[in-house]
Amino acid sequence: MNFSFLPAEVKFYDYFEKASANLVEGARLLKNLTDNYENIEEQIAQITEIEHRGDFLVHEVTTLLPRTLITPIDPEDILRLVAAIDDALDAVQAVAQRMAVYQISDVKKPARRLSALILESAQELDFAIKGLRDKRQYDNIRQRIVQINTLENNGDRVLYDGLSSLVSHRDDLFEFLRWKEIYELLEATTDRIEDAGDIILRVTIANA
Repeated sequence: MNFSFLPAEVKFYDYFEKASANLVEGARLLKNLTDNYENIEEQIAQITEIEHRGDFLVHEVTTLLPRTLITPIDPEDILRLVAAIDDALDAVQAVAQRMAVYQISDVKKPARRLSALILESAQELDFAIKGLRDKRQYDNIRQRIVQINTLENNGDRVLYDGLSSLVSHRDDLFEFLRWKEIYELLEATTDRIEDAGDIILRVTIANA
């Protein structure tokens, strides 16, 4: 077995940054889908391609890790972080696919608001991950994580408002059920991003 030292250590940061940038791109495509709901299949295909790219990055990390004697952070945290970012991207794809399956014709305002929160959260996560290489950035990272938590809380409120609005029009059961699921998937995406942020916060505490 061939072992790597410093080059592999640097690569983990590279992979973290590639994964978070990929998530931002997926979130941007999702927001574009909800803001400009046309050419649906083409837009969903682009999101699916981004998700496949995320799977490849997870594979690269899990392949590199057993061959690395020295890692920049705890190996378990490395796995948790890339998995959490991938989970968020999977959630983005799930939202897009569900909108197609349910043959959505017009995107409701809460879905657009939640998509905007997802993109903002992904951008904050990307900023946080870019600071992991430098412990002097840890304070800034923690501020980013606080902002991610705030955005997730905002997502909870948007979900509540969206569900409340659906209940007031519950005479159409299919309309209620499909949008309830889509809203919940969107809000769950902010949860997955928050999960990744929590892992980063633990890393900064453990390595301060």
